Amino acid sequence: MKRWILAAAALLLLFGCSAKSPAPTPSEPQEPPAQEQPDYDAADPPTSSQDLSAPSARSYLDRLVEDTASELTTPDMTEFEKAKAAFDYMIENTVFDEPIGLELWRVRADGEEAPTFVEQRALSPLRFGVGMCEDYAAALALLLQGLGLEAEYVPGLTYSLQGNLVDHAWTMVKVDGVWYHLDSQLEDNVSRNGAIRYRYFMKSDASMARSHVWGQSLIGSGLLTPEQNAEIEENFLAPSCPQDCPTPPEHVLAEAPAPNLPALKQRVREELAAYESEHGALPPMEPSAPPLFGLAGFGPEDEG
Repeated sequence: MKRWILAAAALLLLFGCSAKSPAPTPSEPQEPPAQEQPDYDAADPPTSSQDLSAPSARSYLDRLVEDTASELTTPDMTEFEKAKAAFDYMIENTVFDEPIGLELWRVRADGEEAPTFVEQRALSPLRFGVGMCEDYAAALALLLQGLGLEAEYVPGLTYSLQGNLVDHAWTMVKVDGVWYHLDSQLEDNVSRNGAIRYRYFMKSDASMARSHVWGQSLIGSGLLTPEQNAEIEENFLAPSCPQDCPTPPEHVLAEAPAPNLPALKQRVREELAAYESEHGALPPMEPSAPPLFGLAGFGPEDEG
């Protein structure tokens, strides 16, 4: 008898543990499982306006810089190797054209303050792989800073193919305690035949002065207004670059496919339209005047 009772108890325990629990009744509410938030990739616009308004853990621009920098370096890289990796990246992944999506920070930044001119101009190369000299210079400066190096945006002048001085911008970086010039956009101009030759990579003041004008030499050029000279005096007296860095061996280009500019512009328009359909029309964006030269270029206005 005792043996039969023990066997019956064992069966009850076995089937009791394996049986499903009864479904909860309305008086027993059950919390829904936590939904994993999608990791929105900045390279692909979201598909709904709900995604557009979602807050971000860090600013849109910071995310672009951080994500790009993380792809370029390893923990054991020297400062020189970091600077070269960022310089190569700009040339291999950027084409020279009008910047795209300069207003996207208003949609992606989730109410943050407006970026500076340099921050805004870094968006197009880092996000879309396209830009003018200001965009190359700004993106490289922020990318170098993201790699832990001191870097500055340098406004100035350079010579056009016709021999005229034209507005330009490039970058300075501090490597192992020494400042150098880097001009990724001009390097890009002469690197489209298969290799980067580092003609404008980590150069001294003396080397750069053969083709560029900036800082104190720009003040003495007679080309600028008194207001522009004062702005240079206050904000753009660049540090001295006393020496050239040894030129690295040629680097065979591994260029990314050229961006489809019409398609990218259309995606930007669609993203802005999706945001406005959800949140209302964005106010007109104030033009972000570049430092030093303004939107009309350098020097006094033409008379007459």
